[in-house]
Amino acid sequence: MNFMKKIVLILFFWGVFSQISFGQQSLYSQYFSTPLSLNPALTGHFNGTIRFSSNSRSQWGEDGNPFKSITASVEKRLLANSTKGKFGVGMLFSSDNSNLDAYSVKKAVLSAAYNILLDKEGTIELGAGFQGQFNQRRINPFVLTFESQFESGGFNTSIATPEMAKAARMNYLSLNAGLLLNIKSLEGRQLYLGLAAYNANQAKTSFLDAAYIEPVRWNIQSGGTIPIDTRGSLHFSSIISLQQEASEILLGMVGSFNLDEAAEGKKLLLGSWIRLKDALIPYVGINWNGFQVALSYDITTSSIKTKANNRSSIEFSLGYQLWKHDKGEIPCPNF
Repeated sequence: MNFMKKIVLILFFWGVFSQISFGQQSLYSQYFSTPLSLNPALTGHFNGTIRFSSNSRSQWGEDGNPFKSITASVEKRLLANSTKGKFGVGMLFSSDNSNLDAYSVKKAVLSAAYNILLDKEGTIELGAGFQGQFNQRRINPFVLTFESQFESGGFNTSIATPEMAKAARMNYLSLNAGLLLNIKSLEGRQLYLGLAAYNANQAKTSFLDAAYIEPVRWNIQSGGTIPIDTRGSLHFSSIISLQQEASEILLGMVGSFNLDEAAEGKKLLLGSWIRLKDALIPYVGINWNGFQVALSYDITTSSIKTKANNRSSIEFSLGYQLWKHDKGEIPCPNF
């Protein structure tokens, strides 16, 4: 496929994405560290056989860690010897807790995707992925204290309160789907665009005697890689997350610098992201023979920082990839 046809294909996908306007729920700052929560089409999309990914976020820890999130996933690439495409399966588990676990959301996900080459040169790849997701939301008022429990000696948590009757648990299933377009040039440059719909079935749920429909959350991803001689590469990326009236936009860049002359297996990662109207996010990490460890810190730039001494967040990610690299393949999207 010639260069002009590639450009037309890119513009077509971008035109489709730009017509979407919904609005959101929260994301990790290191959104790229757990691919299954970014786009189902990324399942098994890597140059290896097994990939493990995890992320842990502590938000506003100076106020007693009211928000904590943990996500972990594992993927297996199948049809590793196929020259036509990649097929992968995976599982993801996540837990979000707030206010000493008074409110929590837990998810278990099964994911599958297939990415197929669109041209004979092997430079354009289109993938589709699907997920089945089990969700559990819980309210646990027993870990909190209330005004009616206060006595002369302090709070007496053995006193029953009307709020304790509000304990509740809700389970429901949701379906997710995604598309991914990945393009590689002969010079090693890479560009990718992705679109994912989470809770595409708009599950009908109820919680605390209130019934509602869970709205679709849209993720729009884009990014690419620019090689820098043998010294490393620059990786740029962005994500737009939309759900009804809410929206969140992150964009940034990371430099991947080789730590050995062989330029394989040992890399230093330095970069930064911006969450628009909210935070600056410096990032540092290291990749060592398939293991990747990284740390990021949200520096709040919005007006919320004036309402408390410190409203920042820290994230730690850990990943491992059993490597089986083929230089003839389109590399998996990074960052």
